[in-house]
Amino acid sequence: MLLKLQDINKIHLFLIIIIINLILRSFFFFNLNDDTLQFSDQTKYLAISETLLNQSTFDDPHLIQRAPLYPLIIFFIRSVLDNLYFVIIVQNLIGILSLFLIYNTCKIIDRELAFLSTLLYSVNLNVILYENLILTEGIFTSFFVLSIFFLLKFIKKQKLSLLIYLSITLAISALIRPQIYYFLIIIFIIIFFLLKNSFQEKVKFFLIFLIIFKCIIFVWEFRNYKVHGNKFFVIAKEVNLIGYYLPHFDQYEYKIDLQKAKKNRKMKWEKYLSEINDEKIEKNNLIFKENLAVKYTLEELKKYQLSSLIKANLAGSIKTILTPSYVDIGYFYKLKKISFSSTKGFSFLEQSLNFIKKVYKTNLTYFVLLVLNLTLIFLIRIIQIYGLIIMFEKNTKISILSILIIFFFIFLLGPLGGPKYRVPFEIFFSIYLSYGILSVRNIIKKKIT
Repeated sequence: MLLKLQDINKIHLFLIIIIINLILRSFFFFNLNDDTLQFSDQTKYLAISETLLNQSTFDDPHLIQRAPLYPLIIFFIRSVLDNLYFVIIVQNLIGILSLFLIYNTCKIIDRELAFLSTLLYSVNLNVILYENLILTEGIFTSFFVLSIFFLLKFIKKQKLSLLIYLSITLAISALIRPQIYYFLIIIFIIIFFLLKNSFQEKVKFFLIFLIIFKCIIFVWEFRNYKVHGNKFFVIAKEVNLIGYYLPHFDQYEYKIDLQKAKKNRKMKWEKYLSEINDEKIEKNNLIFKENLAVKYTLEELKKYQLSSLIKANLAGSIKTILTPSYVDIGYFYKLKKISFSSTKGFSFLEQSLNFIKKVYKTNLTYFVLLVLNLTLIFLIRIIQIYGLIIMFEKNTKISILSILIIFFFIFLLGPLGGPKYRVPFEIFFSIYLSYGILSVRNIIKKKIT
């Protein structure tokens, strides 16, 4: 059967999008080197996959803090060809294929904007950057967007099969990034407050989702019970709460530098542990220490002024939403990167100003590019806010859903922040930008005519 002219045009448009996306990916891939694939948490994922390759076991100390699926995916890829660049090639292929998923997800929201939203997503350097690193962001986002696709379909049609697909894909997403475990809250809000079904149907939907989701997650929890003697998903609260969250709050509460706050908090935690007379600490019982870290954090949070908590969380949100991806692109082009977290400053504003001054004095090229990127991202965010307002008028329910998802990630991050943390919701930023661009274009068109 001959393709319709409209379908041919769509194929041509998609080919253009893929070609542009491939060109941008090449700038990252062909500038990869061994050092680029060693910074951040990449070494930990490689260590776990190495253990799987050499010993055919998950018995790696890094794994208790991480969900199992991403290291397992790396293991399978390396089993075919044990080359890190091959891993990156496969991740890029998944990223390219995900563009079709992005298009179909955007089409559910607004058919007229689907191609433009996909094009904007395809040129998003923040997304491409992390698909060229051995980190969870790329693979996770593909599965998470697939979950969003089924969620949007389910909201429109309320078919049981779509709910099952949603439960499975979200569980898979959680097995890559553990914070999705808490996405149950968002699903609860959507089912009980955004759907117009009867209360009995809503309860049925949520229970079906919960049972399927928990059954899949339970497989890993049961494995941990058999291996470690305790049922848990991941053990990361001590590392995250004591090592990251509390020091960020300390920075604002006690008006000290972040690095000093981390050192002080570590000493306070060690002192707290030494004062607890329990043999479980002596035996380094991980579950006991995990629960203790939560208890300790809750006690410490009560001591902070509300203003310190607000400032720290606001700073984290600003970093996630406004930090240009350029700060990490420097790794690929061997530009000397200046660490924001190690920059002195008692507040986010002071730290930001000191960071800009530091960059200016250290690397003028980096400074110019940073200023240009910040200017561009501010302009884009203004258009996106305008686009969100337009979208809200046209599709209130989906707009609320998108805001809930963005808020979910930002809330979980709290005082932490950075461009990689917004990768999972860049799809919504692309949609907002599409609405904004088309609305601005229509305004200009009207004024001209």
